[in-house]
Amino acid sequence: MKELVIRKGLRRTRVMLYDDIEQLPVERYNRANKFWMLSDNLGNSFEDIDRMHLQRLLLVADNKEKVLKEINNLRVLVYNVIHEVHPEQLAFAALVHSIDGSERNDLSDEGLKKTIAELSRLGLSIGEVKKKR
Repeated sequence: MKELVIRKGLRRTRVMLYDDIEQLPVERYNRANKFWMLSDNLGNSFEDIDRMHLQRLLLVADNKEKVLKEINNLRVLVYNVIHEVHPEQLAFAALVHSIDGSERNDLSDEGLKKTIAELSRLGLSIGEVKKKR
């Protein structure tokens, strides 16, 4: 386990994270891996539309099947952004063992979103999420 201390004002929050893939419980690994793959293949933000999807569409423009696949991937990314689904953040949430000693065992999408929302209120920054990836 690895400790992350979040500071917001005078408050300090202690977050324990799984830091060894080999030690992750299987269900946590499966959830985190799913979101890592979505993040890598689809992206997480509108910036990824330019960075990934438009370039891919140009590369496969002569292949109708591949264009349709890329358009579908782009559609999923836009849906996720609009509905505030961020695969990279959900993968991070799956690695959270506990917050101030309170274990986090709800690995459903809603449970992971609640973990991220709580950590955000406590002062977790997107920079910390990206560093821990």
